[in-house]
Amino acid sequence: MKLQKSLNSGFVELIFGPRWTYIAAVRNFLQKFLFVTLEDVKSADLISMAASELLENAIKYASEEGTKISVKHFKEDDTLDLAVENYSFSDNIKILKEEIEKVNIGSPEEMYLFKMQEAALRTDGGSQLGFARIRYETCANIKLDATSDLVKIVVSFDLTKIRGRK
Repeated sequence: MKLQKSLNSGFVELIFGPRWTYIAAVRNFLQKFLFVTLEDVKSADLISMAASELLENAIKYASEEGTKISVKHFKEDDTLDLAVENYSFSDNIKILKEEIEKVNIGSPEEMYLFKMQEAALRTDGGSQLGFARIRYETCANIKLDATSDLVKIVVSFDLTKIRGRK
């Protein structure tokens, strides 16, 4: 294990096997970790909700075992990055990329309403509301990095925007 000095004000990284039962435990841990780090229950709740949404996608669409989640808080900038990494099939990565591009097009409110309307018309039982919900509830930026079969979704939060929302 290599420890490094960090300019981050708080960080954590977890790697675990693809089990649905771990999602609630990781969300609970992150909520508590974020509350201690950010000293703001609203931000902790919203970011842990986003983490849960990303972890559900990672486990549902994984092609191999292993899911990695990391959180980095930058106190000076009042920002936080949440990243989830996993291996997936190229078809799933293509769909993820399209969904992220779609929800990033318009305003968070417009895209959430659009995705809710789209979900109401679906007949396959899925909703694909996760990314739109994250953007709507947190005003976060969402991006996807993929190399071969490794996919990494990074959600960047401006904590001043979260605290300022009613």
